[in-house]
Amino acid sequence: MKRTDLSPSIVGLHEEELRACVQERGFPAFHGTQIFNWIYRRQTDSFDLMTDIPKRLRDLLKRDFTLDYFKPSETIRSQRGDTVKYFFPLDDGNGIEAVVLRNEENRTTFCISCQIGCPVGCMYCATGRAGFVRNLSADEIVTQVLSLMKRHSVPDSILFMGMGEPLLNLPEVRKALSLFYEMGISPRRVTVSTCGLVKGIYELAHSGLKPRLALSLGSALEAKRKKMIPFARGTSMQQLKQALIEYREKTRRRVTIEYTLIGGMNDSIEDAEALAAFARSVRAHVNLIRYNPLPKRARLHAGVWNTHMRFVPPSHEVMDRFRRILEEHGVQVTERYRRGDDIEAACGQLLHYRR
Repeated sequence: MKRTDLSPSIVGLHEEELRACVQERGFPAFHGTQIFNWIYRRQTDSFDLMTDIPKRLRDLLKRDFTLDYFKPSETIRSQRGDTVKYFFPLDDGNGIEAVVLRNEENRTTFCISCQIGCPVGCMYCATGRAGFVRNLSADEIVTQVLSLMKRHSVPDSILFMGMGEPLLNLPEVRKALSLFYEMGISPRRVTVSTCGLVKGIYELAHSGLKPRLALSLGSALEAKRKKMIPFARGTSMQQLKQALIEYREKTRRRVTIEYTLIGGMNDSIEDAEALAAFARSVRAHVNLIRYNPLPKRARLHAGVWNTHMRFVPPSHEVMDRFRRILEEHGVQVTERYRRGDDIEAACGQLLHYRR
């Protein structure tokens, strides 16, 4: 049976939806559970490989659905061997980047995208400066993870820290989260990163999904934050503070503040003291990130290169001073080890393309 180009992806359907799907086609519901396991637990990307499913049902599924995992058009490995970056072309001609990280304890992390580009436009992020194309659907987000699992097995953690602002695509992100949990991935192993969209933080807090939350703050000084993150202009630090406190109370999850240090911009003593006060008020852990220079590929995106030319990472002395001030104020702080910077896969360096 020939399927049409308009056939929906079967990825994205929950177990109960798959059980109902096979019943509608005249087969026992337990085949839906078998299909679920083939797709989400064995990462099977062909109906023909589902050998315990009746051939007639497999033919009906091939007629009505697609089951195509992403195939990377480019795979780049870091010289240290701890980072792999994939470029996944999509059916509409666009493409996304995703990154796999492995630390010293051999723990694997998937850094995935939820949008093609990003509409937020943070000054220190190449993805946002390159512009926004569209949201990814839940099945595209899940297919991204399944495609990585097929190459790297089940991850120890998943980070929504690739391309895009998850809270601006929250309906699809929520669907993807619920499927991850159904696949056996604990909410404690999933982190959703945001630039601080207050409405979305409240919605996620009350969703019952309880992923970890990471806030990319830019600066704890109100005026400076609104300059660095255009989307922050509609909310105050006080509103953001209340949203983070509510998130912690509702989910029992500690919030992490991801703070990208840019030399001469947000690395002063005043910046450190303001960050310390804000972090303490929401009982957050602070993760310091040295600014990652703009990738050379960004020259392809009009307007991105000039915006970033003046940005530089802080010196190690300034970084140490900043960290020491936070610690002296009783804030728990770590410095993120830079992985993937040699292959332009570090924080803020991912970009999208169109064929």
